[in-house]
Parts: sequence; C-alpha cells; structure tokens
Amino acid sequence: MLVRRHGLNQIARVASRLSIAPVGFAATRCYSQPVEPNDVAILGGGITGLATAHYLSRSNPNRKVTIYESSPRLGGWLHTEKVEIDDGHILFEKGPRTLRPAGNGSLTARLVSQLGLEDDTIFTMKTAPAATNRFIYYPDHIVRVPAPHPKLGVGQNANALAHALTYEPAFKGILGRVLLEPFRPGRHPSVTDESVGDFFARRIGRRLVDQVMSAVVHGIYAGDIYQLSMKSIFPSLWRLEEEHGSIITGLVHNMVEGAQVPMKELEFINTMKEPYPFGQEFRKNFRRSNVFTFRYGLQQLVDKLEESLKQQPNVIFQLGQEVTDIRNTEHKVELEATHSKEGSASKHRHTHVISTLSPDKTSQAASLMNRDFLSLPICPTPTVMTVNLYYRSSDIHPPGFGYLIPLGISMDQNPERALGVTFDNAYSAATPDDKDFVGPLQDTVSNRGTKVTVMLGGHYWDGWSSYPTNEEGLQMAQSIMERHLGVTEKPAAHKVNLNLNCIPQYTVGFEDRVKRFHDELSLRYSGRLRVAGNWVRGVGVNDCIRSAWDVARELDTSNLTGLEWIVKPKNWVTVQVKAKK
Repeated sequence: MLVRRHGLNQIARVASRLSIAPVGFAATRCYSQPVEPNDVAILGGGITGLATAHYLSRSNPNRKVTIYESSPRLGGWLHTEKVEIDDGHILFEKGPRTLRPAGNGSLTARLVSQLGLEDDTIFTMKTAPAATNRFIYYPDHIVRVPAPHPKLGVGQNANALAHALTYEPAFKGILGRVLLEPFRPGRHPSVTDESVGDFFARRIGRRLVDQVMSAVVHGIYAGDIYQLSMKSIFPSLWRLEEEHGSIITGLVHNMVEGAQVPMKELEFINTMKEPYPFGQEFRKNFRRSNVFTFRYGLQQLVDKLEESLKQQPNVIFQLGQEVTDIRNTEHKVELEATHSKEGSASKHRHTHVISTLSPDKTSQAASLMNRDFLSLPICPTPTVMTVNLYYRSSDIHPPGFGYLIPLGISMDQNPERALGVTFDNAYSAATPDDKDFVGPLQDTVSNRGTKVTVMLGGHYWDGWSSYPTNEEGLQMAQSIMERHLGVTEKPAAHKVNLNLNCIPQYTVGFEDRVKRFHDELSLRYSGRLRVAGNWVRGVGVNDCIRSAWDVARELDTSNLTGLEWIVKPKNWVTVQVKAKK
C-alpha cells in the first residue's frame, strides 16, 4: 500500500508500540503565560473546531471560547444515523467510518480517554479480514492486494504472491518495473512539483499507477492521481528521489542509516511516548488493532465532545450563525455573523479567530475588509455521494475491508463512476464472541445481514452543474453491487448522502498557493486570524484532531497563521527505527 501523506507511518507505529500515550495536554509545556486571557472565536463546528475548543478550554479555564457553526448541528462530515428495522437497529455512517491507531491516531486515543469513551471503543484486530484482505476491482473482478496473511505460512504466502504477480492482470509485470526503479533517471532539478501519477509513472511505469495506485488515491482523496501533488502528499518519497535519485535506493539508505523526519514531527512522536493513564485493556487493544470506532459510530466522538464542552463555563455555542466578515481592528478582531434562518446580522469582538472552514470560505469572509485579499482557489473540493445499503443475506461479499476501483477500469465496468465499496461489517462484531473484534456490538439485529457503502463521484464529477438524485444514486449503487458482486437482492434499508465539496485536493502547486495564502493572513491579521482543518495536516479525522492540537497549543505564540507546517522549511533529522524485539 502507498505511504501515507507524510511518510511517517513506520516511525509512528514503532512509537505506538513503545507507548501510545503522551502526558495530558494541560501538563505539556505548550503555552507561555498570556498578558490577558484570550477571547477566541472558532469558525466551524466540525471535528476540527470541536477538538480545538476542547484543547483551548482545557489548557486555560479563563479563556473564553465561542464556536460559530452555520448549520443547526455539530460534527461536520462525521455523521452516524441509526436506522430501525423490524429486528433491531443498524448504524449507517454518512462520512468516515473508522480511525487508524498509527501516526496521529495516538493523539486521538488520548482524546478518546479524556472523553470517557474507552469502554465504548470497538477495535478491529490486525488479524481480522478487514486488516488482511483489501481488494481492487480490475479488470472485471475483485482482486486481493498482495500482502502477507497472518494465518498462512511462509510458503503459502509466497505462492499467493507469485500467483498474483504472474496471473492477475492488475499486477502482472509490475515486479520487474519495481526492480528496475533504481536504474531510472532522477527528475530534472527544475521540476518543483508534479502529480503523484506522473511521479510514479516515471519511476515504475504507468501501468501500476492506473491499475493499482489510482485506486488507493480514490479511497483516500476521491481524487485524480494525475492532479494531486506528489510534493505535498508524499514529501518523504519526493525527498528520497531528490537526494538519492531513486525511491528504493533511498529506502535502503534509510534502513541502514535511519529515516529522516522533520524535527517538529519527531517532537510530536516523542510526546506520544510519554506515560498517560490509559486503562490496561484499552492500551493493549489499541496496540493490537488495525482500526477502531465506537458503539454508536463516529458520531459518538462528536457527541461526547459537545457534551464535554457544554459543561465548560468558558465555552459558548453559536449554532445557525454563519460568519460573513472578519475585520482586524486596532485591538481585536470583529466578526459579523448572519443568522441562517432569520437573516439578521450581529457583530462580535474577539482577540483571536481560528477558522476551521475551507480556505475558500475563509477567504470570502476576509475579503469584505480586504478587497485585494487572495482569492485564488487553494485546493478544489470534489463532491462524493455515499450510498449505505443493508441486505438481509449475510456473507454476500468476500471477507475483507472492501474494494477500490482504479482509473484503469473501463467505463463498461464502471459507468456509474464509482470510487469503491466498503464492507461495513468488517469493523463491527457479529456476535459477542467474535474473535476479530474487541468491544461492544454496534448493530442490534437478531440475524446479522450485510452492510456496505458504495462511494460515487469525486473527481469524476468535476465540472458537473448538478448531481444524481437520491433515487438515481440508489439505482447506481445497486447496479454496482449486481455487476461487481452478483448481488440481485433488494436492500432492506438504505441511505443516500450527497457530501458537497467534502475532501480537499492537494493538487500540483498546493504549497506555493498555501504560501501566498499564509503571507496574506500574516500581513492582514498579524496572527489574530489562524486556520486549521482537513486541508492543513491531512484529510483524515486523526489529521484534523492533530491540526486542532497544533493550532491550540501555539495560540499564544505571536504572528502565526497555522500554516507554518506547510510553508516553513523543515528541519529534517535522522532517526533510527528499531523493530520490536
């Protein structure tokens, strides 16, 4: 599988094995003493905004925190819906459905503990089919991605790998291209950025990109691999080619000499290793798990954050309030908020504003005062339709996490422009004695059926002026299930969700555009307006929580924008990664 955005998963996993727990947020040396308690406005009540409020209110009980959310509900893209059927209920996730323990997952684990969610956490073990079986669809059937299976011996795994690389069209011929990668010429020094697809096409051939890697990108970004920035999404691999002329040569060098990590990231990893009072069972299961969720879905994380914040006397919620103007005055920032139902406007003054909105929405609000404020799009945000389906029959698909559909698939096999299908039974136990999971049951039906989510659209819908209706979305999802998996049964329950502009795309030139945005924020607001969210640290829930943690702990540092991680030169240091003994 591809390396994650910052190329630090291996190091983070080792750190997680040593200890997943940092000290409590308030105990870390994050803040200098401010001259006066801050009065902070947070724009957006999604997971980033709620987590930012959590960290700010915990670190300074005298700090006033106000959350402005334009909609009547909190949580943003985290939205779980309970659907009642005749023999119990099932949960449908409209957006993200699981969290990973690696990397920034250690920070999320601490948040889970602080919110009292340890006993409600559901862990999917690393030996479960969801962890060992991941599929792509190519050219007309589901194919397991080659990976060691923990329940098979060395010989059986070797035979399975040889068969896949020899006979499966998706992987045929790829091994030879990978072995020749060190002998490919490096990129020209004049190239300052290129797409992920073009980078890997140069290094290991377009076939692997079109047939395999583009599917992975569909699963993470719902984006076009030939538009997304290699420098921004895989900076470590980008540097390996720059320094060693080859990915494989650079990886071998790292194994011998140690991997290079930004100093700030190493400090974070070391913080994650510090002791923290997790429950013994939670700590053990976290280390053994591949993904985790909660008894009532990811919505439970949002609900617990809301519940916790409402108990804090220094936190105020302003729901149904859209901030349309952000003005920097001599001493404070002045906001204008419009009530979404009444249409009335009100003004509010704060010492700081943290926007967790998209860069486009932040720009719109900032542009009323600054007519020449940067207005170019920082990152496109495609629209994704998710269709939740529940079938009465069980085991209608192979055991595993789901399958993704690459760019190389013909339109005959994907006229619906689907991105993939997740097998949602893969992250929740069917019975209390299911050994692949630890934790409470999520669904309460007496006879377990099959739950899946079909993902449609993404970059395939770029430029569309309208999108499929709910009825059309349901029909397309059923068509995918029938053609790809042979499922003709009608679903017993379903939910169609149109997620408009939901996933930021770090397209080629992203860092240059962010640098200009950072400079404008710094010039116009002098550190009083800062940003956080899924376009700053990564698109995942864990990344949003990390972005919130960063912007909160640096609030009392002057003249920051929240974009320093992207725009400032990184001090890379070498770290020896030692395997667990």
